[in-house]
Amino acid sequence: MGQGTMAVKKTTEKTRTHFTFRIDTWTPDGESIMEHLAGIEDYQVALATFRAACERWPNTPITLRQGATSSAKSQRGKAPARYADYGAGASLSLL
Repeated sequence: MGQGTMAVKKTTEKTRTHFTFRIDTWTPDGESIMEHLAGIEDYQVALATFRAACERWPNTPITLRQGATSSAKSQRGKAPARYADYGAGASLSLL
């Protein structure tokens, strides 16, 4: 290689775009996803991330979903079920 030339390593790694669990923030009316916060494979990590997001943005609607179904949803003005310990596969029901 000549002077000023950089070696570039080719890689076959791909960025994952599909995960078992996803965490999203929603518009105040709950009609549209505002921001995708995280995509996670492990349930315990997903639940901890959801709880942290609820703490960080307490007045923002946030969902933890497995596939297309909602596992947990925060609600404005009400404390989401972020302190209860739920096992994998359990569904969270909120007031």
